[in-house]
Amino acid sequence: MGRLKTLKLVLLHTSFNFLYQTFYKMFGPKKGRITLATMRSDQLNDNLKALHQGLLMTDINQIKIFCYHYDRTFSGKLGFLLASIKALYLIARSDVFVIDDYFFPLYAIHKHEDNQVVQLWHAIGSLKKFGLSLPDANQSVMRPHTNYDWVLINAKTDQRAYLDAMAIDEAHVLAIGSPMVDDLLNRLPQCNSAVRRILYSPTYRPGAQGKQQVMNYVKNMIDACQQLTGQWEIYISLHPYLKLTAMALPKNVHIFQDAEKVKTLMPTVDLFITDYSSLSLTFSYFERPILLYTPDYDTYMQTSGFYVDYYQYLKAPYFNQATQVVNYINNKLDHMDLSYVRHLKQKTFPHQDGRNTGRVVQFVKKLTRENNK
Repeated sequence: MGRLKTLKLVLLHTSFNFLYQTFYKMFGPKKGRITLATMRSDQLNDNLKALHQGLLMTDINQIKIFCYHYDRTFSGKLGFLLASIKALYLIARSDVFVIDDYFFPLYAIHKHEDNQVVQLWHAIGSLKKFGLSLPDANQSVMRPHTNYDWVLINAKTDQRAYLDAMAIDEAHVLAIGSPMVDDLLNRLPQCNSAVRRILYSPTYRPGAQGKQQVMNYVKNMIDACQQLTGQWEIYISLHPYLKLTAMALPKNVHIFQDAEKVKTLMPTVDLFITDYSSLSLTFSYFERPILLYTPDYDTYMQTSGFYVDYYQYLKAPYFNQATQVVNYINNKLDHMDLSYVRHLKQKTFPHQDGRNTGRVVQFVKKLTRENNK
């Protein structure tokens, strides 16, 4: 890390903590207040959205919402600074502060015990390494995934990965289910007889070089898919942190950045393609084919890595060229044995009782001082 960047982080760390401590001393946590916060979207999605809907059905009347999407433009950086100050105020004022992803301002503060933080991770399952599992993360000025009091996850088998990625005690990582699974249980697979659908979701890679890499893979996939036999619609879901630029597309190709659209599309999709996205775990619920397009697997293993033996865990066919993917679709897709998908579904969804949201709502509610008189 360069000296200038380190200096900036030190200044942010000192300034953010000063602001948080000031807000805490001046106001302090408001009794019974629950704040749902995300810095990955301009609206609540997935687990936070389901939790919010569940909380509205209780007697809790102190619910605050904070959403911000950082787009890495100059105006976005200014907006991020202002949003971070607001977030620090909300942390100081909350009994319980619930997040669903990386949350930069939280890692700069010396948090007080009565501002309880719950991490309700946005993805189902654990495949690729993140957080403190990554090289040099522990040496960062802004050490990520710290200041959590509780981490709520989908399955007990994922606990070890979250312990490795986050600074949290084992007893405070609870596998009580992901609220967004309840919505998934209500989505039945749909058949498209005339036009079939592919959903392609490449994993985000940081930095300008990473962005170019992802877009190159997207272009390769678009070009290759023009050789598909039969009628296909291609939907490409890009990570919300990736800035999408205008590009000419074939009529059957659609690019978007919308988590809600992914959820709507999934039951209608005939084939899911990814490199390392945990959406493969979510999509396994529909028991439809999953293919892996992983041209940089060896490099990714060195720079990031996985919590599992990736290919062995998914058991999905994998390819390092987009043309190989399309050739497989044309010649073998309709004759695939989908037992690997059904097995993945069994591992991924231990809680299929429709009560995941209810368990999380009750847990969060019990953390507030209204219920600890």
